Amino acid sequence: MHLDFMGDPDLNAVRATVYSHFISSGTAPSVVWLSKKLGYDPAEVDSAIRQLAESHALVTAPEANLIRMANPFSGTPTAYRVESGGVSYWANCAWDAFGIAAVLGRDTVAHARCAWTQEFLDLSVAAGVPVGDKGVIHLLVPPRNFWDNVAFT
Repeated sequence: MHLDFMGDPDLNAVRATVYSHFISSGTAPSVVWLSKKLGYDPAEVDSAIRQLAESHALVTAPEANLIRMANPFSGTPTAYRVESGGVSYWANCAWDAFGIAAVLGRDTVAHARCAWTQEFLDLSVAAGVPVGDKGVIHLLVPPRNFWDNVAFT
């Protein structure tokens, strides 16, 4: 199976299925699950995940070809927990907590602590509007440098 992110629907199907799994379960799908769901050999799915990671469409864990992030969703626990529709999600950062609300298109309840001050943050969204009163997200890394170390960013 030849996969090309910009044109081949197979790679787009893998990416869409990854997001669909995150949305429905709050977790990252495994290569085996994706293989069964899409009807591809696990090696083909593994290759697709690598290509998607190379194009920054998702992030894999360094020790394995496991999905670590499909922004705004995190496949690993973080300090940013988001709840919506009976499903719990991990966000990669405060910005992504709002991104999950945008992707879902529904209200979310999200709380965290500021990485800098440890102050409690309400990152909830109701009717498309942030609920918290802080209104500022401090980015420790300039956006132009996000992909230098996206897991830290």
